[in-house]
Amino acid sequence: MSERIDYQIEKYHFATMDESPRLTQQWAEVMEECRQIKAGSEERLRIALLKVDYVTSFELPFRLQLIRAPQLIDQLRKELPLSRKPVTISDNRYGCVYSIKTDLNTVPDAFRYRLSSRILRVTTEGVTTTPYQDIAKQVKAPRERLRLALEAGLPVSALDGLFWFGMQRIAADISTLRKSGMRISSFEAEVFDNLTATTRRVPVYRLAD
Repeated sequence: MSERIDYQIEKYHFATMDESPRLTQQWAEVMEECRQIKAGSEERLRIALLKVDYVTSFELPFRLQLIRAPQLIDQLRKELPLSRKPVTISDNRYGCVYSIKTDLNTVPDAFRYRLSSRILRVTTEGVTTTPYQDIAKQVKAPRERLRLALEAGLPVSALDGLFWFGMQRIAADISTLRKSGMRISSFEAEVFDNLTATTRRVPVYRLAD
């Protein structure tokens, strides 16, 4: 199955609750450079690691629209001297900090984030945003959001999961749902978003017939 999805991002703000002006400026410079050169996923991550004082494993998918952040980190660890520090995200979630700096003593031990966005999901059928927004309002658990979307007959791309369901690793949740008995098929779709100014192919999941 072939499909194209355009994500028209009218507003997108992701940051820590107490983000410093320095980090805000660094991330703004990263995103501007990524847009200018239409950087691919690995290059976006490389630019961020080189320009930002430190990055957390939790923020990378949301900041850079990465759907395979752990794998990309593993690849770049072979060429960049990355230091690593375990941290806590939102009081109860494990995460870690990566930096090319060796001294991470000044890096916080815990992080809390906030996201505000206004995104249009556009396909050949027109604007298809509302069903995903409605499911996000019904429940908070990302995997439950995914289950409800699939049961409603919605195709769910990796970016749908990121933008509306808060899912950083949709493939892992798909695997869990399959083990529970759900028959889920997958295909790839061409997607574009104006935040990164890139077009690429990403996995899309739907309930099998």
